[in-house]
Amino acid sequence: MNADVQTSRSQLVQITPLPQLVPSRVCLSCDVCCRFPEADSPLRPYFTAEEIRRAVARGVAPAQFTDLDGCQVSVVPSPVSDGYLCPAFDPLTSHCRIYDVRPLDCQIYPLVVMWNADRTQVVLGWDSKCPFLREGKGDEAGVVAYADRIAGLLEQEDTLETFAKNPQLIGHFQDDVVLLRTLPGLTERVKVMRDESSVTGEPQSPPSTQHLVLRQAQDPEPCRGALSTQHFSSLTLADRPRFERAFASVETPLAAYAFASHFVWRALFSYSWAELDGHLSLFAEYADGVYMPLPPLPLPTGARQDASPWPMTPRPSPAALAACFAFMRARNGGSAVSRIENVPDELQAPLQALGYRVVPKDSDYLYRSRDLATLAGDRYKSQRAACNRFERDSRYRCEPYQDAHREASLALFEEWAAQKEAEGLDAGARHMVKDSASAHREALTHHRALGLAGRVVWVDGAVRAYTFGYERSPSVFCILLEVADRRIPGLAQFLFRESCREAAGRGFEFINTMDDSGLPGLAQSKRAYRPVRMLPNYIATSLS
Repeated sequence: MNADVQTSRSQLVQITPLPQLVPSRVCLSCDVCCRFPEADSPLRPYFTAEEIRRAVARGVAPAQFTDLDGCQVSVVPSPVSDGYLCPAFDPLTSHCRIYDVRPLDCQIYPLVVMWNADRTQVVLGWDSKCPFLREGKGDEAGVVAYADRIAGLLEQEDTLETFAKNPQLIGHFQDDVVLLRTLPGLTERVKVMRDESSVTGEPQSPPSTQHLVLRQAQDPEPCRGALSTQHFSSLTLADRPRFERAFASVETPLAAYAFASHFVWRALFSYSWAELDGHLSLFAEYADGVYMPLPPLPLPTGARQDASPWPMTPRPSPAALAACFAFMRARNGGSAVSRIENVPDELQAPLQALGYRVVPKDSDYLYRSRDLATLAGDRYKSQRAACNRFERDSRYRCEPYQDAHREASLALFEEWAAQKEAEGLDAGARHMVKDSASAHREALTHHRALGLAGRVVWVDGAVRAYTFGYERSPSVFCILLEVADRRIPGLAQFLFRESCREAAGRGFEFINTMDDSGLPGLAQSKRAYRPVRMLPNYIATSLS
């Protein structure tokens, strides 16, 4: 090992003397590594400060790193296909431009360091998304032996120190990673760091068990005068009126500007909110840290007259934005997790003018309701034929969703998920189906309190489809979720058309079906219904 590497050992862990687990010829023909379906993929490699310095020296633009002290790399749109690429990856040659100084995350792949399911142990596993391992081409004994060697290096003191300084190197649990062994030394080191942080007042428990506390100690300057110490409140159903009042001032048709679109995911995220500098600010915490699913929403100032509108502006103030990012930095320790999602198009330029980095994320699909209600013309020929077939071949009835439909609908979801699984989903789609189970349960249970409009379709005396949606604005109705028995031809198309007919009958001019989650099949299906507009959507991060 050369002297330069030795002096930076605590920030750059070199494992290159080990033989590569996957043969180079296989890696060069693979289309999985270094590619990502979305710009904010949690699977992007993490770079320590020293790894960032070396990557920049090899030609990676500094702008690809949101925090030079350590962060996940910002990926770039692929010039040859859908999705995104690591900026160090050359798609024409399938080579890494910084291979000999690639980060630890990449050095050990397809091995993965992550938390176990209950976050009690740090573990080492192999990623089944790697085709070489998934197809059984690797020798099992060889994989285990390789993992033992990597584990030995990971448990060395200098490597433990690197993880202690960069806890984001430990990924969140992935159920498609095959567990090989625990890493007790790393687990203990991280726990010690957590205990020390708790003694010094660093908040560690999720919002579900402890109120988040805003602190100015780590970054007081951006929010001076705006942040006194205060508590956040956990998000509950009782908060819906508060959020709906704030959403009423925002004209964007983006589906995320509704209470239900966040609350149904509370099993996966711990939501909390506070009023910061006159803005309603929503935060979501998960294994990787805390982020904002929405920009801070301006609240009314002064007393409200009964007959007067709220005197709001849709633009968040610079002080509110600074306060929110200061809190996230304090909570996340400088991780790239700190971000604001679902920034509408009209806020892109103002946020950029304030010095924030704004990058696109998946767009929402917006349709004209009368087009989807009638399915008229050749462009909807296949969808119209599917509806006609269902109506011709089925004994069915439609009715509004009621609490009495809940158990049958929950059972239908399990059937539908099994049907999807049997069709051979990729890992990403499989995760989404699994994660969505809790969201469907929330909607089926709390539809009335969430302001959802639901419908079910009975076929041959059984509930075989259901859907829920909500009003985003007087002109836009959003489809939140829908499930249809995939064995019944035309049922899914019929369900969607009936939802759109109902929305059109209630006076909604447009239908928003949310984004496509970066799934090619879902994108193809949504494009087939001819959206009148793709709604731009952005993620904002702080450059400081």
